[in-house]
Amino acid sequence: MQGYESIFIVDPEIPEDEQNSLVDRLKGLIGSNGGNVLHHFVWGRRKMAYEVKKRQYGVYHLMYLDKSPEALRALENSFRIDDKVIKWLNVSVEDVDKEFAAFEKLRTEGSVAATLGD
Repeated sequence: MQGYESIFIVDPEIPEDEQNSLVDRLKGLIGSNGGNVLHHFVWGRRKMAYEVKKRQYGVYHLMYLDKSPEALRALENSFRIDDKVIKWLNVSVEDVDKEFAAFEKLRTEGSVAATLGD
């Protein structure tokens, strides 16, 4: 199934309960615009490759969404105006489940070679 992969980085100085309410609000925004969050994973606090908005660390989130352009537009607009989100990237993917399986394999085994060869 076609869809979108959304990676966003949240300010690490934000308390965990506020981060959870931000993610819940984003999921609600996606749902109210006709989309669905198929998978959500929190990578956690990581050092970024370069400083963004005077931050060296960020809390990484990964979401896979179904193919709903309206929901993606609403999500991007929310990212633009919310100061808690310091960086984001949304890309279109051909098969959401295959991409998520490759991510899980990379996360657990450290290699996606067998998954990408299919």
